[in-house]
Amino acid sequence: MEQYLFYIFCTIIISFLITYVCIPPIVRISQEKKLFDVPNSRKLNKTVIPTLGGVSIFIGITLSSILFIGQIEFPEFRYILAALILLFFIGLKDDILIIAPMKKLLIQVLAAGILVFMGNVQISSLSNLFYLNQISIWMSAPISFMLLLFLINAINLIDGIDGLAASITMLVSSILGVCFLITGHFAYTILSFAVAGSLLAFLRFNLWGKENKIFMGDTGSLILGCLLGILAIKFLSFNVTAPEMVKIHNAPNFILSLLIVPVTDTLRVFAIRLYQKRSPFSADMNHIHHILIRSGMQHIQASVFLILYTLFFVSLSISSQAYLSTTFSFLLTLAISFAVIGYLHRRSEKIMKKRSKQIQLTRRVLSTGIPVHQDPFKFIRSKKRLA
Repeated sequence: MEQYLFYIFCTIIISFLITYVCIPPIVRISQEKKLFDVPNSRKLNKTVIPTLGGVSIFIGITLSSILFIGQIEFPEFRYILAALILLFFIGLKDDILIIAPMKKLLIQVLAAGILVFMGNVQISSLSNLFYLNQISIWMSAPISFMLLLFLINAINLIDGIDGLAASITMLVSSILGVCFLITGHFAYTILSFAVAGSLLAFLRFNLWGKENKIFMGDTGSLILGCLLGILAIKFLSFNVTAPEMVKIHNAPNFILSLLIVPVTDTLRVFAIRLYQKRSPFSADMNHIHHILIRSGMQHIQASVFLILYTLFFVSLSISSQAYLSTTFSFLLTLAISFAVIGYLHRRSEKIMKKRSKQIQLTRRVLSTGIPVHQDPFKFIRSKKRLA
């Protein structure tokens, strides 16, 4: 056990250091080659920012994992690495050249197929979700395949403001890493903390990088979505045989709670786009983080809010597992999350309408040519009373 704890500690340190050291030269190369994320009407950044942070994340995770997972029997690691390499290159090409969504989806399908059908990354039990426990491969394979595809795209979709996708992934991988450690699955513990260590270094530059500020781009978000899918599926499988003292009895709801932000956001925006008769992969400004920004939050404030939002649902899931069935708690979690996001959306619309009225009042004052008081709205009201 002490040996594995040493491996885990070294994995965190090395993944952090590799990513930390890689980012500044990647920023310099991006600046020299003009590989930027250019602001437009849909994006929230106002300055050009390098988008190749996913390259450093990929290097940090893979190198640190290879160094220490090699000490443990882990036959499926080759397939995980193959899937990550596929997503790395398609994400890199998209960050540099931009490719058609269907081509990107094709590579995602190939990566998910490698993991499910060759790497045996499959859910073996649904813990009585919708009254399903042990499931056959005919049901397990398509469910696992769709979950991987869903999460690969979900993390890509929430990567719209500083720190959000990275902090959500770091939180989830850290919690699942602790779960794997407690249940004795040390290979996946190392992989989980390799992700967490690498993202900790990335957040240093993404949030407080100044001249070395960087985005993860599709390269990073596709890799992280795939890794979260792998860790979630393996947790659901390992939880079945976990000791009773550490077993999560509503495991599907626990995973849903950990991933509540990307799951709610993706289902919501896909539903809106389909309702509007648009492609579910078309871009818009309907994401949860857009709602929070329109409400007046800064990027970091919105990311912190959504981290706390996630922790609330995780706490609710753990505390209610002795009282609620898996199916009921799963549906209740989704219902509460959609209700909260609906409330936040209505609130943001009211705030935007109020701002619009204030702007119109200000323009009216300026158009009169009369000197404006410190409070132009008070001036308008006084003129109305005199009239």
